[in-house]
Amino acid sequence: MRIECPACGAAYEVPEHLLTRPDGTPARPVRCLRCAREWQPAAPAPEAPAAAAPLEAAAAGPTVPHPVLPARHAAPVQLQPGPAPLRTVRQEGGLAPPLLAWAGSLALLALVLAILVLQREAVMAAWPPAAHLFRALGLH
Repeated sequence: MRIECPACGAAYEVPEHLLTRPDGTPARPVRCLRCAREWQPAAPAPEAPAAAAPLEAAAAGPTVPHPVLPARHAAPVQLQPGPAPLRTVRQEGGLAPPLLAWAGSLALLALVLAILVLQREAVMAAWPPAAHLFRALGLH
């Protein structure tokens, strides 16, 4: 359905089901994107009988179809509130499992570093740039 802003004349192509209720009454006001005026678009005119349509078309001459405007030019639609946000479920056991996981990770890291320091001669032989690191740490 083509609607026009009564204030500035901006035209919009809006699907009819967004502007009318199933019984044909207007559903809600619309707001112009150009001038921000709100208005209630008129209900669509009832369809003319099919037999009269060819006569009117022939009398009016060739018609140029109106371009369909992209969705960004359609009348704004008021959004309904979405579903409630998801809530996180707190695990049984509180903070103990995460703290144990962190402690285990740090212990593993300390073990790897201790092995690297104790076996630094083998590490420097296998990877010569490591000598710079051990020298910078004062372990050479």
